[in-house]
Amino acid sequence: MSGTSADGIDAALVEISGAPPALTWKLIHHHHAAYPPELQNEILACASRETGTIDRVCALNVALGEQFADAAINAARAAHVALERVDLIGSHGQTVWHIPGRATLQIGDAAIIAEKTGVTTISNFRARDIAAGGQGAPLVAYVDVLLFSDTEKIRVAQNIGGIANLTFLPKKFRHRETENTERERKKSWRSSRLGGEIYPIAFDSGPGNALIDDATRRATNGAQACDENGALAARGRVNEKLLNELLAHAYFKTPPPKTTGREMFGAALGAEIWARARDLRGEDIIATLTALTADSIARAYRDFLPQFPDEIILSGGGARNPTLVARLREKIQPARLILSDEFGLPVEAKEAFAFAILAYESAHHRAGNLPSATGAKRAVVLGEITPAYTSLRAERSNPQDTSEIALLRPSQPQKPLLAMTESINPATENIDALSTLEIVRAINREDARVADAVAVEIENIARAVDEITTRLQNGGRLIYVGAGTSGRLGILDAVEMPPTFSTPPDVVIGLIAGGHAAMFRAVEGAEDDRAQGARDLAALNVNEKDSVVGLSASGGAPYVLGALAEANARGALTISVAANDPAPIHALAAIQIAARVGAEVIAGSTRLKAGTAQKMILNLISTAVMIRLGKTYGNLMVDLQATNEKLRARAIRIVDRACNLPRADAEKLLRACDGEVKTAIVAHLARVSPEIARARLNRAKGVVRAALS
Repeated sequence: MSGTSADGIDAALVEISGAPPALTWKLIHHHHAAYPPELQNEILACASRETGTIDRVCALNVALGEQFADAAINAARAAHVALERVDLIGSHGQTVWHIPGRATLQIGDAAIIAEKTGVTTISNFRARDIAAGGQGAPLVAYVDVLLFSDTEKIRVAQNIGGIANLTFLPKKFRHRETENTERERKKSWRSSRLGGEIYPIAFDSGPGNALIDDATRRATNGAQACDENGALAARGRVNEKLLNELLAHAYFKTPPPKTTGREMFGAALGAEIWARARDLRGEDIIATLTALTADSIARAYRDFLPQFPDEIILSGGGARNPTLVARLREKIQPARLILSDEFGLPVEAKEAFAFAILAYESAHHRAGNLPSATGAKRAVVLGEITPAYTSLRAERSNPQDTSEIALLRPSQPQKPLLAMTESINPATENIDALSTLEIVRAINREDARVADAVAVEIENIARAVDEITTRLQNGGRLIYVGAGTSGRLGILDAVEMPPTFSTPPDVVIGLIAGGHAAMFRAVEGAEDDRAQGARDLAALNVNEKDSVVGLSASGGAPYVLGALAEANARGALTISVAANDPAPIHALAAIQIAARVGAEVIAGSTRLKAGTAQKMILNLISTAVMIRLGKTYGNLMVDLQATNEKLRARAIRIVDRACNLPRADAEKLLRACDGEVKTAIVAHLARVSPEIARARLNRAKGVVRAALS
């Protein structure tokens, strides 16, 4: 991706699987390559009416193709991923001219990229949307909907590159693949305000960094290409008269769908502003243009969005300009402004990441535009494909694979990608250079991704709960098997069941590689013993009534694989829980749960996010199973064993709450029922003796609600 700022190339290496709405992704690496000054000058010259001659544009197309290919090669190299493992390159290209709704030109020859890298390349994304009657932009809206939609919050995904663009994400919007009709397209921001269904909309709000950069070059006689850290703007003073004149520009009053570029907010306007403000200091002009970007964004929210957002998710180079961000934060109150970094997506990587997703969608023949954003009459597949090989079908590595992506995949022997749990996290590469506060914030930001990763697997978790419950009701057991952190978490969950839910100690069991000693000290090499995993499981006389959950962060611990293989041979239900997919453990399980939490804060330290995800999944499984078994009444733990003062006090509170009794009466009732919480509740609410209450509970298999009906 090379944006309107023309400052360089952003390359994002992304691992993608699945399909919307369950598309999963992992940013493996982000790489920025600054343009050499002479190449940047040539780009700016070609984006000018006066100097953009056809011969210069032609030569630049080739030069940029070389640059884009090098950026892809260097990104893969930095991530230690062989190019043979890369399926696709998506290249947005460098925009040199854009006429909204009529024509667009992005250059950087895709043929050169494909030839130099040996990777099939998808390019020229905007043209198809324009052919379908759209503006050709913003195309990232499709990805914004996938990444940032929220069921509880109204959000705006705001990017500040050379031009500022936004995507409005209404509350509870769900991505859906549909061929939007002309009637659907017209349900735009206007119909939203009239009470119609609210759709995501997207448009360019106006200038981002382009005018600021232009003024910076003029103020520094070319010594600076941009206002680093907003320092020049911070030293200047906003000229309100000039600002109001600039905000009167007709573009800011034009309703969406709309898009713009350097043609409107580029060097020509920059020169006009510089001449108009010749009596002002350079810093004052830069401060005023910084205010223009922030104020025009905030004005667009109030003028054109059907609802004001709760949160703004900021990305793009402008997000690293503290002066600009401070002004924007002030202008969009009371909305909360957060950086895309908090979602695991560095602000500089977001646009390049988006075009990786769009290339993936195009390869699978799925539409990548949002008609409600671009104004197109329907959703269309974007881009043009430049194959890496002459005969794609003849080069398939697997002749039986007829998927679209197979037609685009190189046929050479491929080195496996580094497991997600072992890969490098680009968000924390420099964590050792941070302050203590920054370190813990970085870790906390990564931890915030865990719940979302687990949420993707909720349906598989629910299926596991139902299957385990059925087997426990028929006299089976729940057995956790793991190594290291995973094994300890399994045992921790197992030992909590008797005091919490009064389960017999042999109903939920934990096995750990290395045995009892491994709970307290690492037993090196124990996880590599596949045969021992099988022996330990066999020693429990596992049968078809039992459920065996294999826990392995990487998904490849031999001890766990051996145990699952033995469980399958004995007819038990097998469930895999890992943080990688694909992984060997999933091939041995009837139900697979893969919480893809991404690279760890510290590479390979799976006690962090992967361990947290496993703990959450175990909490979900065991708690939901116990609820299904009637171990709760409402959200009260009515099947606890009151074995100490804390639990005895809790038992009194539960009876107090369930029966709406004073504490003293609840305590008296419990004594009369021999401390049995369930019996006390049924006896009081059904107005029967403790003996009859016990009989009712026996008939209801211990379920309080059933005993009361």
